[in-house]
Amino acid sequence: MLIVAAAKAQTDSHIVAIIDKEPANNAAELNANAELTAKLGENGITNMLIILQPTGAGDNTKIYDAISGFSFYVTQKGREEWRAMAVRAYGKALPMVNDKENKAFIISQLQITGKDDAVGILKDYLNDDRLCDPAARALVKINSPTAKTALLQGLRNAQGARRLSLVEALGDSRNTLAVKSISALIGSDKKLTKTALYALANIADPISINLMANEAQRAKFTYDETNATSAYLLFIWNLGMHGKQETAIRLAKTLATKASLANEVQTQTSALKIQVDLLGAKSTPLLIEAARNNNQQYRDAALKFAGPYISSTSTPLWTKELNRARASEKAAIITMLGNNRVSAALPAIVKELKNNDSQVVVAAITASGKIGQDKVLDNLLTVLKNGNAEEATAVQNALFMMKGNNLPARAARALPGLPAGGQVAIINFLGERHAHGEIDKVLPLLNSTDPAVRAAAYSSLKQMAGEDNSDKLYALLTASTQTTETTDIQAAIIAVVSQSKDKSAQSASVLQQMDKANADKKPLYFNILASIGDKRSLIAISKAFEQGDAASKQAAVTALSQWADVSAAPELLKISRDATDAGLKNQALRGFIAAIGKSDYPADEKVIYLRDAMEAAQTVPQRQLILQQLADNKTFPALIFASNYLDDPQLQEDAASTVSTIALSNKDFYGDNVKLWLNKAILIRKGGDSDYEKVAIRKFIAEMPSDAGLAPLFNYHDLTGWKGLVGNPIERNRMSKDSLVIKQKIADEIMRKGWYVKDSILNFSGDGENICTIKQYRNFEMYVDWKILKDGDAGIYLRGSPQVQIWDTARRNVGAEVGSGGLYNNDVHQSKPLKLADNAIGDWNNFHIIMKGDKVTVYLNGVLVVDNVVMDNYWDRKQPIFPKEQIELQAHGNHIFYRDIYLRELPD
Repeated sequence: MLIVAAAKAQTDSHIVAIIDKEPANNAAELNANAELTAKLGENGITNMLIILQPTGAGDNTKIYDAISGFSFYVTQKGREEWRAMAVRAYGKALPMVNDKENKAFIISQLQITGKDDAVGILKDYLNDDRLCDPAARALVKINSPTAKTALLQGLRNAQGARRLSLVEALGDSRNTLAVKSISALIGSDKKLTKTALYALANIADPISINLMANEAQRAKFTYDETNATSAYLLFIWNLGMHGKQETAIRLAKTLATKASLANEVQTQTSALKIQVDLLGAKSTPLLIEAARNNNQQYRDAALKFAGPYISSTSTPLWTKELNRARASEKAAIITMLGNNRVSAALPAIVKELKNNDSQVVVAAITASGKIGQDKVLDNLLTVLKNGNAEEATAVQNALFMMKGNNLPARAARALPGLPAGGQVAIINFLGERHAHGEIDKVLPLLNSTDPAVRAAAYSSLKQMAGEDNSDKLYALLTASTQTTETTDIQAAIIAVVSQSKDKSAQSASVLQQMDKANADKKPLYFNILASIGDKRSLIAISKAFEQGDAASKQAAVTALSQWADVSAAPELLKISRDATDAGLKNQALRGFIAAIGKSDYPADEKVIYLRDAMEAAQTVPQRQLILQQLADNKTFPALIFASNYLDDPQLQEDAASTVSTIALSNKDFYGDNVKLWLNKAILIRKGGDSDYEKVAIRKFIAEMPSDAGLAPLFNYHDLTGWKGLVGNPIERNRMSKDSLVIKQKIADEIMRKGWYVKDSILNFSGDGENICTIKQYRNFEMYVDWKILKDGDAGIYLRGSPQVQIWDTARRNVGAEVGSGGLYNNDVHQSKPLKLADNAIGDWNNFHIIMKGDKVTVYLNGVLVVDNVVMDNYWDRKQPIFPKEQIELQAHGNHIFYRDIYLRELPD
């Protein structure tokens, strides 16, 4: 490291030792390093600082850490001698360091450690454009008379940014001697005026009152570029906080009046806030007066300010104000008292429940509920007897927040005597409280002639019903003729059924009821079975689809699309493939796509299923939906698949969007093919944010690494790049060149008989030997999709050695139940996969294989099945795996399919 090298050249080993121990990991290490730094002495610390590297030439982090830790350490109690030494060392180092950023760092340490002993050092840097600001801040931190004098002297000849820094610093140091000099700067330009006004506001010298007031008035009490109004408000506040409270209150009151006349409510409100904060508990009369103001924004602010000062003394004043206030003012005061839970105000608030103004009543309902809780329940129920819709809603909301004993029972007893609006409020409250014990009082209202009451009663069933209501619910379901009511009943049955943890028992009870129902009523049970989502329910719905009429089929697909988990997805895919009705096919396919999207499958697995969906898709909108869903699965197989549609005029816009989304999500997705796809996307993308997207794509392409990246091993057309199998690596190595050529020719002929390309898929017929890459590989990552049939057995040889296993997991007689992906031929190291992650026979699977050195990692369908395991050398167990060899797709006497084979060579 450059710093350490420089330290060794210029200083002794003690400095190097300190630097090497940075950064400290805890307080103990920090203190230990600081003590070592102290032992260096003044000259040693100076030497440490002068080896700082110029900006951009090296990493100064460790020295910065060491010095910062030391500065903090020496400012602690009992270390004054070391603090003074630090100041001397820093002061000595400053002129010896040329880099301005390093100088700024040293000055920042003087800000931590400096007292009057640092003033003489710092004042010399007030004339430096870069260092004036950190030096001024350090002097503010010291804030002694000497430091204040240095800042004031520095202002005399300062210009530009230095003057701004010094004016601000003088303000922060509250230097009253600077008031005249700073005041003289106001008006010269807006930026300087803004800074000067801020400084005067911080100093808060009464001599500046007229100037500050005039500047705020010149700004018309608005918030302009000079921030004069804000500065005046800060000035008033600081006056009050530094012994001039009466003056500050007087000025704030005057400002509030003038701002009101100028219709500047924000300034008026800020001035009120200053008065309130300075007066504290004595501010209530002022706030009551403000609460009478004609401007609602101002009134609301005043009532908000009142909250912290509510007391036993102020509450009677507010309740008295209720008696004389106008309706809008009354409602606001009630709301304030309620928000602050002022219990002493409850009687006055309850009295307002009888007010003729609905706005006041609504405020009183809310406030009394917050304060009184269950004590005001009877009062609120009384309101429901005569209240309007808005008042009934307010009571309902108050009940929702209410705490207390036996509330549902007390509320339910009032139901029969209430008008429709009141009944709706109570029913909703009982539902919100899941008041099962009160359901008998709600059930009669299912027959109410009032549509709102009837709807509320049905809606509450799902929250109130229990298992003892099952028969009633099933009877209601059978008798229901209204769609919304039917949906509510189904939701209630689902809620009741879910109370049992045994899914088998749940489905059994529902199926029993469904069997009793007439044929036209059976579909009403489908959604209930979908919520259970067990195997028995799935079989029943699938059977209903196969054997039912058009309405049953429609209901079955709807239920399957709403299934509790992803287990119905295969049935949806089957329907989308086999159904003759286009509407059902479309509904099933969309349900399948949604189910896959919501599932917790790994992204690689989702991509496989979305490819299945694309095969079943028959319309452009369906295919567009699949491509859009594909963009959420940012894997390389998804990128490959989306690229297939870049040349389809009807789909290329969606394909281009998906390709760019996926590609730009991962810098490892690069190579000539990826570059080609992205360049196509640039030409296709139009409208919206496409211009920004194109810039991002071009940047991504420009920053791609120079190596080949992910390149296809299989070209989708023929067997170019592949050859037949000749022996094993050891045998091939022993063959003469001529003999190997002859045998390779024979092997290639055998390969071409068993291996062929059909529909862009590499097939093995089951007759022949392994197919091998012509090129040999060392370290790599590989993507490949594969599919086997019943009793299938295959594998992928890495560096000419068996193998990443592929087999039919039903072949328990050979141990296949553990799943594919394991290093089957390993003896010494792990051979079995970590998990079973295979898809069903006849479905596609995906491998992502990574080989580095002698270790292999395998993901099967996005699931980690081999985790950095050493691969044994099958051909010579005494030797490690070959450093470089061919990749082989195994021939094992049965049909197998491969597609999308891509490989990226990794560095050694």
